[in-house]
Amino acid sequence: MKKSGFTLIELLAVIAILAIILVISIPKILDVIETSKINTLKNTVKLIADSAEKKYTENEAFGEENEITCDSVSKLNKEDYNKCTIIFDENGIAKVSILGRGKFKGLKVIEATKTSAEVIKLEAPKYGITAVEYINGLYEYYGDSYNLKIDNTKDQNVRYYGSDPNNYVSFNNELWRIIGVFNDNVKLVRKDSLGNLSWDSSEENINRGWGVNQWGESTYEDGTSYPGSDLMQYLNKMYYGGDTTITCFNSLNNTETICPKDSNDKFLTIDETSKVLIDNHTWNIGAVESSKKTDTLEFYKRERGTNVKTCTSGSICNDNVIRTTVWTGYVALPYVTDWAYACSESICETNMQAQDDSNNYICKNNNWMQRSTWTWYLTPSIGSGGADRAWDILYNGSFDDRSTRFNFSVYPSIYLKNNVIIESGTGTSDNPYMLKTS
Repeated sequence: MKKSGFTLIELLAVIAILAIILVISIPKILDVIETSKINTLKNTVKLIADSAEKKYTENEAFGEENEITCDSVSKLNKEDYNKCTIIFDENGIAKVSILGRGKFKGLKVIEATKTSAEVIKLEAPKYGITAVEYINGLYEYYGDSYNLKIDNTKDQNVRYYGSDPNNYVSFNNELWRIIGVFNDNVKLVRKDSLGNLSWDSSEENINRGWGVNQWGESTYEDGTSYPGSDLMQYLNKMYYGGDTTITCFNSLNNTETICPKDSNDKFLTIDETSKVLIDNHTWNIGAVESSKKTDTLEFYKRERGTNVKTCTSGSICNDNVIRTTVWTGYVALPYVTDWAYACSESICETNMQAQDDSNNYICKNNNWMQRSTWTWYLTPSIGSGGADRAWDILYNGSFDDRSTRFNFSVYPSIYLKNNVIIESGTGTSDNPYMLKTS
């Protein structure tokens, strides 16, 4: 009887042929899929640019100033992009830049118009580039998986967020952490507190001895020099500059204390190798009203704004120091909003004092910058209490403006120069990023 079916050798031959076909066809299929994604993204940004120009023309025709954003002129799914911006040239030509995510992950378009768009394939960043390029590269290529996000401010800063992101860096032979990228600089904060000090203190006849909430150098109303807050002087003249004659304070009426020391009883300072990496940076020191404490975006604007303390009379407001809103120096403190944006809860991008059903503050959760102590921040206050108030954050995630005389934890913050390179490391506490100048 004649047998039907395949022999084992015939089956193996068929399998081998199929395997060859798969090896040949799969790359081609993947190429088709990739080409389709690229073409879809090209067409999408062209349509966004076209819609943006039409909206621009409407604004011009009717004298309106409606904001033109990617969200306002398109229905692009937010799961498909991390960042989308529109700018207009002098002729009203819209130029759209977009950073893909989801199905468009790894793709980027820069300043596409309604007639022309080029899609760039991203690569994971490699060591040997500047810290700014490296962190931005991590965000563009890996996005959320590296606990990096673009904040919702007008500056669209790239920040680390979550309970414990891989943002550790070896600096000053100790661990510091990367807050994020701000324009052309990467900003760091020391992992551990230097100790507890007053933001400022003063003689008994100045604001009742409670201190002055002017961070940087300034003048009195009569034109004589004001040296800046006690904490600013300590961080820049002693901690950075090595001047061991500087006095530290921790209470009202200029109560002195011993400046922070290490386990060998030596004053804590920044070593010469690390000092070379620090930018002599212009910090914004605008004051913030107590009424704005819940509004993250308004707080951010005022930190970088021109509001100052204006009272000049009374026993708690008689210092006569002229307040300024910018200061140039090496070492300061983080901003309150740095803490807010370090949280992974989206509500903290709009309400820094949001509470849950049990009245617990939400923004302390999943927040790598949350401390177990009362901690000083850079921003002075326009509170109802006098000319001596600055902002601090409590261990429970609430914050308030308090007299600068209190002795709270100090976590110094610095900006790296824009030529500082990341040469190795993974950003974990066991394998932190290593830095050097180019």
